[in-house]
This record gives sequence, structure tokens and C-alpha cells, in this order.
Amino acid sequence: MKKIISILFISVFIFANTNAQESKGKYAIDFNFDPAAIFDAGAGSMFQMPLIKGRYFISSDLAIRAGIGLGFGGDKTYTNIDPAVDDYIKNTSFYLSIAPGIEKHFGSDKFLVYVGGEIPFSTYSSKRETKVGATTTESENLGGGYIGVGFNIVTGFDYYVFDNFYVGAEFAPGFSYYKNKEVTVDGTITQRESTDYDFGLTATSGIRIGVRF
Repeated sequence: MKKIISILFISVFIFANTNAQESKGKYAIDFNFDPAAIFDAGAGSMFQMPLIKGRYFISSDLAIRAGIGLGFGGDKTYTNIDPAVDDYIKNTSFYLSIAPGIEKHFGSDKFLVYVGGEIPFSTYSSKRETKVGATTTESENLGGGYIGVGFNIVTGFDYYVFDNFYVGAEFAPGFSYYKNKEVTVDGTITQRESTDYDFGLTATSGIRIGVRF
């Protein structure tokens, strides 16, 4: 009789826990939040780009994930103090990363730990335009440029403050390989392609906050 009661109790617990997790929704999205920025202006932005992570829960404990990063910027500096002289240096850059992967979740309805893997792809390019008098020089990847691929083992946790709102952190030791792009100045190659690789441990600065829906 005790065994039957124990089995029934365990079954009810598993059923309730599964339903509770499924009630959170199959989709999730989160991004990095640095609370230090509230009190220290030098800490940077509170909501940090470029990485935003999306998840699709195949089941209560298995999720497909995809990290997406996007960044672009530029500046234009006039190099002559005389406003009648239009000499300048103009820089632009573009960054894109996509990291598909998978996660296995463990734990209770409130606190979930996960492990998994991802394969990040990334690209970065830069351009510089320099004008001196009547001469304009265009350079590509003078400030860097690459195409990268890697493999990361991801591990982290989610703590559900509310049913569909969570905070957490993530660590991702992994290997990355980069092919550095050619550097050209007015169409002439000034630096050939090269390769780099590294292995390291990365962690989010601050915490990740997200929602399930």
C-alpha cells in the first residue's frame, strides 16, 4: 500500500511540475541587463546589445535556441580646423552573429538549470574614407574584419520570479576560428587574409532577463 501511495504521489508531482512548465509557454526571449549601469554611468548601457537569445521549447525540458547579434556604427571627424576646408576621416562598421543551439533543462518549476551546445557564426567588416583636399581614399577592413565560426558548450540557470518572467546567467566555454579579411586601400591589397583561433570561457556581464509566452 505504501508503495502504491508513493508511486501515486511521485506521478502527481511529475504531472504537476510538467504542466506548470508547459503553462509558461513554448517561446522565450531574453537579453543582457547590467544593474551596475543604474548607479555607475561608466559601466555602459543597462540593456546590452548585440546579443538577444530566443528559445523554442520542444518539450518541458528541451529547447532549441538561437542567439542573434547585430551591430553597426560610424563616425566622421573633420581634420582641418578651417571650416572652409572639407578634409575628414569617416569610419563605418557592421557586425552580425547567429548562434543556433539546443538546451536540456533540469530542476523545479521555479529554478531551472540547463546545459547544451551552440554553433556561433559571425562576421565583421569595416570601411574608412579619408579626404584630403581633392583626394579621397577608400579603405576596407583597415580597422578589422573577419568571418568566424565556433562551438560552445553552454550552461546556465533561469530563476522564475513570476510564472513567465525569469532572471539568470550563462557561461559558454568554447572554441572559435576566425578568418581575417583582406585589407585594401583604393582597391590595392595591403594585408593578406590570415587566421586566428582561441579557446575560452565567456559569461554574461550582469544578469539575463527574459519572458516566456
